[in-house]
Amino acid sequence: MPRHAESTHPSEAVFRILTVCTGNICRSPQAEQLLRARLPAALPGAEPGQIEVTSAGTMARDGDSMEQHAAAEAVRLGVADAAAHRARRLLPAQVQEADLVLGLAQEHRGAAVRAVPRVNHRAFTLIEFTRVVEALADGSAARAVEPLGADGVVGFLHRVVAAAEVRGLMPQSLRQGIDIDDPYGRSAAVYRRSADAVAEHVDRLAAALGALARG
Repeated sequence: MPRHAESTHPSEAVFRILTVCTGNICRSPQAEQLLRARLPAALPGAEPGQIEVTSAGTMARDGDSMEQHAAAEAVRLGVADAAAHRARRLLPAQVQEADLVLGLAQEHRGAAVRAVPRVNHRAFTLIEFTRVVEALADGSAARAVEPLGADGVVGFLHRVVAAAEVRGLMPQSLRQGIDIDDPYGRSAAVYRRSADAVAEHVDRLAAALGALARG
């Protein structure tokens, strides 16, 4: 049986998040690095290695370093390992292994779903998923999520992703403006604005997940 046919079972030891952009040298590595730092700190009882975050790009060149301005923005936001990043081209196997795919724009979510159509229910943009989890946390979504319990952090995160199917019932206004601008080759101000948008939504997502976990 494929791994994801059983993905909500609490015996799963690791929850895998894949962030996706175009070149995998600006937005998706920033999201990867910030999620890796923020999510475990937000979830009570999270242990090292339980949340695995990686990234890839739809047009990436394997082995490229982060773009220098994007890396500098990541450092400004508190990332310690920006210099270690190496780009990866998005492959179906990476999508298949992910428990949650977060595109930085709708085109990236779409590319993941085209690569592996059955991941549609667990593929979102970062902004989209953040808004859905916030709605689950504040009770405005027509779905409830049990707080973190005996199934631990990994089981809890699987339940959140399953509950996020309510995105189709959310107001249209919350399903618009769900892309983060690509700063590549643009001004320093765009790099700053794009990085700040990534950080804002990672922080909001971590806060909403923490609230859901505590109940």
